[in-house]
Amino acid sequence: MKVQKQWSCFVFFLLHMTHTAWTQIFQVVGPSSAVLVFVGEDVTLPASLSPVISAQRFEVRWFRDDFDSPVLLYQNLQIRPEHQMQAYEGRTALFTEELLKGNVSLRLKDVRVSDGGLYKCFVDSGPWNEEVHITLNVEVLGDQPSISISYTEDQQTTLVCKADKWGTTPDVTWRDMNGVDLTSESSVTEERDNEGFLRVSSFIPIKQEFNVFSCLMRSKVPRPDWHSGLAIYGEYSEFMVSSSY
Repeated sequence: MKVQKQWSCFVFFLLHMTHTAWTQIFQVVGPSSAVLVFVGEDVTLPASLSPVISAQRFEVRWFRDDFDSPVLLYQNLQIRPEHQMQAYEGRTALFTEELLKGNVSLRLKDVRVSDGGLYKCFVDSGPWNEEVHITLNVEVLGDQPSISISYTEDQQTTLVCKADKWGTTPDVTWRDMNGVDLTSESSVTEERDNEGFLRVSSFIPIKQEFNVFSCLMRSKVPRPDWHSGLAIYGEYSEFMVSSSY
């Protein structure tokens, strides 16, 4: 009888340890694709525990290349700003009230171009740890374009639509006063400035003495379009520019 009781206790202890181990096993789940944000905006890098368990007493570490220089560190029930990368000082947060639900997402404010790239979310419960990798793509919406008149070497009159500070090449569309698409007659050039941004220029020849031309630069990601217009009068001696977005 005594042997049977000891055996029962051993089985109970084994089952208890197995249950405890399994309840600590989790995955850190992130988005299936990169997160997109525009410069100056706030963004959330979503990450959560699966199955849903509380992360309130866990270590949550968001970092990039250096594990020991985190973007944000949550440890011992508090944020540890003394370990944070200086570039992220005052710009990061966790949804602390959501930690009970396994939400370990990072909130990043006032996004900069340098913030783009790979982020890693490491969660450590003590007996178990996991991490997920999330890519942040930072897009730059260029400056408002301007239209001016220029002349080629053979004295052909040309309109030039220019805009600086683009992160990626925009789509450029030209139309006349009747809404006819003239884009096929235009050409586009681009160059990088010292900060790595694109300076975009689009050229189109003028074939009429009077017309109103508009140049639309559209980001390849869904955001407002920049628009400029130019009216041509007589022998190109006067012109009017209107811009909107």
